[in-house]
Amino acid sequence: MTFYQDLIIKATGSNKRDAEYIEDIMRNDIFHSTLDWQSRVQLVRAAKAAVNLLAAYRANPVLAGYFHRA
Repeated sequence: MTFYQDLIIKATGSNKRDAEYIEDIMRNDIFHSTLDWQSRVQLVRAAKAAVNLLAAYRANPVLAGYFHRA
């Protein structure tokens, strides 16, 4: 588990598998960059936003197959 996944789990209560998806969403859809230059507050806010994006992706029939549930 990465530092970011640990932070995500603590901030959102997500499981390990979802934390992996959330980290990826944070990198690719929210920041469009690496995470190492973000403050802890920005990371927590982004993690919470990414949880909502993950739910939206899973609700979309076209995208749902890419985001399996644990």
